[in-house]
Amino acid sequence: MNWLQDLFISLLSPWIPIMGKIRPKVRYFLLTACFVADLVLFCIVRYVLLKESYFYNTACGIFLMLLIALLSLDKKLERKPWRTSVSIAWFGMCAAFTVSDLFVSKKACGLGIILAFVFTGVFFVWQNNSRKDLLWKSFKNAVKGSFLLMAVISFLFRPFFEGGRYAGIFTNPNTFGLYLYVIFAVYMSDLDWNVETGKTFKKSFFTYVQLALVLFYLSVSQARTAMLAIGSILILWIVLRLYMGKKQGMFRGFVKGFLSLAVVTVLCYPLFYAGVRHLPELVGHKMMFDEDVLYLSNGEKIEDIGDKVLAESDAFESIDLPEKTLEDNSIWGRLVKSLDSSETLNKISSGRITIYKAYMKKLNLWGHKRVRLIINGKKVSHAHNNWLQFAYTYGVVSMLFYTVITVLSLIRSIIFYTTNRRRNATYAFLIPAICVGFVAATMTECLFLPFEVFPAFAYWFAFGDMFETTLEEKEAAE
Repeated sequence: MNWLQDLFISLLSPWIPIMGKIRPKVRYFLLTACFVADLVLFCIVRYVLLKESYFYNTACGIFLMLLIALLSLDKKLERKPWRTSVSIAWFGMCAAFTVSDLFVSKKACGLGIILAFVFTGVFFVWQNNSRKDLLWKSFKNAVKGSFLLMAVISFLFRPFFEGGRYAGIFTNPNTFGLYLYVIFAVYMSDLDWNVETGKTFKKSFFTYVQLALVLFYLSVSQARTAMLAIGSILILWIVLRLYMGKKQGMFRGFVKGFLSLAVVTVLCYPLFYAGVRHLPELVGHKMMFDEDVLYLSNGEKIEDIGDKVLAESDAFESIDLPEKTLEDNSIWGRLVKSLDSSETLNKISSGRITIYKAYMKKLNLWGHKRVRLIINGKKVSHAHNNWLQFAYTYGVVSMLFYTVITVLSLIRSIIFYTTNRRRNATYAFLIPAICVGFVAATMTECLFLPFEVFPAFAYWFAFGDMFETTLEEKEAAE
């Protein structure tokens, strides 16, 4: 991959003196602003540009990534050794996406090129930066600042309906929950940092309160996918901290941090609940959106508009699933038949089994033009599973590469934490938290376009630290 790194060096090196003239504080402020803009990109495109399409989101997203790369330049760019396994899987996946785009014209095209050149370019710049911890601090500050602003708006203006599910400033509680998973990962990395460095309860108090607020929002949103993702992150942190505690012979910091989080969460819950129930009424300016959907606690919703992942307006591919089908002894046929046997599971999963069956029946080698599918006359916005969505949109080969990437992200992110938790304590846990939470969430939801949904952006962005081969601390070799 030396030729690609040389390309990045030739394109970006002329900007180093220009960026050097900008004061560091200003650069980090602008970098944080870029991440904030990416976080709310869908709002910028829709309400500022008055557009709603994949093209405009992608164009704005690429521009923001270019700014992030330029603002992250601080010294001479040099070649960096990239991990062979991650590089082969990453660029193989990107190539598979691109080949599918060439054979089948898509609404959501160019993902392979964006990941291979745009994201990898930012990875390369960050690997050359002398203070990567400050770069990740900008990312975390963007997420935390946006969350606190969203919380203020929600408490003051977004009403909570008794018997319904809360969506914050979003129109869908499930979408709200998916963003909460990234926010939880950011604050858990702060908590891990506090435990690792032995910070006092007083200095960590604000972190506990914000984590308690995230958990409160999760409970009132009742987003099952987000619960799975956040639960996975919490379990991961407990397991890793127990492992580290056993290795170091000390559990005091972990136990203190965990109990403090539990106590603060329990104490803050009634305060937060009273706030969402009564503050909007006291303010008297309730904020309602045209696309608001009231999701009830029993799973029903007043208006069925689905979970939009990609704005698509023209014809969709359609499939009908009869109750009884002919015997099919193929691998896919046996798998579909096994899913057929549990009608209860289909109801529990909000019809996902039917969706999975429909998408599996449509899988092919080169993929499809659309993300959506019409199943038994009803529009379904996506496959509610990343593996199926990649297989449907980009072909079966792409799904295989994505599976390898998924496995590597879990393994390499955890290794990154265990070998960098001291040197990069401020963000060491953020990488595995994002990866583990993302994999858990994408078992039942679809998140893959980085400039359409921020959780997908966070996942692809986390790979930058997994590309490097020189991450291990000296203690790991002892």
